[in-house]
Amino acid sequence: MSKARILAVDDQLYFRELTEGFLGDAGYDVQTASCGEEALHILEREDFDVILTDLVMPGIDGSELVGKIKERRPDQDVVMVTGVVDVINAVDAMKQGAVDYILKPFDQAALVDSIEKILKQRRLRDEHARLVEENLEFMGVLSLFERAAGFFGTLAVEPLAERLMEALCFETRAQSGVLWATDKPGGRTLQLVGARGLVRIDGEPKTVGFDEFISVWCPALKTARSVVTTMPEDANAVEALYVPLRIGDLTLGVARLTDKLDGERFAESDLAMAEKVGELGAIALNNAMRFRTLERLALRDPETQAYTQAYFEDAIRNEIQKANRFSHRFSILRIELDTSNHAAPDSLELARTVTGALRTTDLLALNEAGVFFVLLPQTDALGAGILAERIRRSWLGLKKGERGEAVTTLQSVSVSYPADGGQVESLMTLIESRAAESRIGLLATRPDLLEIRALDPFFDRLLEQGNIQPVEIEGQVLRFVLEDAFRRPGDRGVLIMSPGATWLAEVLETLHETRGRDTQTEIVMLADGTARQDNPQLTWISKSSLDSRRPFLVYYGEGPAFAMIGSAIRIEGAAPVFQTTDRSLVEYLAFELQRELGILISV
Repeated sequence: MSKARILAVDDQLYFRELTEGFLGDAGYDVQTASCGEEALHILEREDFDVILTDLVMPGIDGSELVGKIKERRPDQDVVMVTGVVDVINAVDAMKQGAVDYILKPFDQAALVDSIEKILKQRRLRDEHARLVEENLEFMGVLSLFERAAGFFGTLAVEPLAERLMEALCFETRAQSGVLWATDKPGGRTLQLVGARGLVRIDGEPKTVGFDEFISVWCPALKTARSVVTTMPEDANAVEALYVPLRIGDLTLGVARLTDKLDGERFAESDLAMAEKVGELGAIALNNAMRFRTLERLALRDPETQAYTQAYFEDAIRNEIQKANRFSHRFSILRIELDTSNHAAPDSLELARTVTGALRTTDLLALNEAGVFFVLLPQTDALGAGILAERIRRSWLGLKKGERGEAVTTLQSVSVSYPADGGQVESLMTLIESRAAESRIGLLATRPDLLEIRALDPFFDRLLEQGNIQPVEIEGQVLRFVLEDAFRRPGDRGVLIMSPGATWLAEVLETLHETRGRDTQTEIVMLADGTARQDNPQLTWISKSSLDSRRPFLVYYGEGPAFAMIGSAIRIEGAAPVFQTTDRSLVEYLAFELQRELGILISV
């Protein structure tokens, strides 16, 4: 193997052969060119460690050749060969980039010594550059480790996810990032836990199965430490860098980075730094998940396995942060046993009943007074009401099956975020206030009402609690409630009404005025024998077991709770009417009507 490759450029054959002979004997691989043009053609195809060029040549002379070489290859070492009379010109050539000059005539020792000195300097230069690069890389890694130290001081998953996204975006110069993580080590469902930059949170899946993520989104992640690809179903083919957070074969999460600064593409160095962050982040995430598991075990009631009130309130604070970041809603459900009949409380059995109705993401807590609370992520007020009704039905069926009658009944109330408050304290204060109202509400003070199994006689009893009102008042209230469903287009609810002949004209007029406006409230209309309006926002029911002559309205959802029971009989422009904002009663009526009419309301 030769010591180095040399290109010798001289218009005189004698000096080309002399140079080739001297350097060839010394162990160098030598190629020659007879002019500057030929030398430039050779340099387009081949690389050389050193170029020797004569100064005086026809066409492109040595000085011009040095300039052209340096334009193409700034780091190329060039030695000028010249006679004594042209030393001044040789010095000028060195100013253009030549590293040395040799005087003609030269001997082998002088030529070889010059070449070896140049090669030695080049080796020293390369070694210095390598050391600088390694030092810079070391400093970068050291800086990364210093920043990553903050990971291990964060033992809550959501704040840690935010730190991870900040670090990944900083190291790769990505402007946007999203992080999905499992709920526990070994979990197979990824949940959206972190986002940064120019990300449309509402367009990102909140949960996605890990197997689906790998098979549909980024199959290359099965084996790779990171992958650069285009986002799935993206018409603009936006480049994305996917980084798995792995410990061994266990994947705890996947980060997706996009929108690199200045529109650049992700380079190998970006992948390397992202992988380092991912390795450290996976360790920190695993620690946080394990800590959360230990914390939950330590903060559970030993009998019911429900969490303590302190842990529950911390969980609410974390949920508020997530809700603000990802535009979520959540609800809190309060459940307690009614022991007014002096029955012994059965907290363990109730805990089992409640737990059986919950999702894996829900969280059950028990305070010192024996009251249960449930945190329901991504659940609105209507969803909380559906869950409460499911729990009540399960409890009623359990007690009847055991003793033939319900010994204790359940009382439940709920609040939702952000409709009912923005802080833990305000939410917990309101839910206690609603519980107090529920204890003095009509269903609690008149338990005989719950013994009425049919809705028509139930409505008759409620109407007995009402008073006489002018007919126009009914119409005004009806119009206000119906329009409220459209004033709250983003709030989900259910509005069930039977206008009868009494309210029909008012209802049809209001529906015509609100036609085309958006609402998430499900409006159900009982209109026996009435010509239906072609309105996609309405569900029409023409046949039911209820008395079609009696007008009624029940409105339950995010925020409002209202019921109005009217009478088909009018006397001198007035009629008996029952109105209530008793949330527990309105909720009861909404779900009794749901069952009676066969309406399906989803969580």
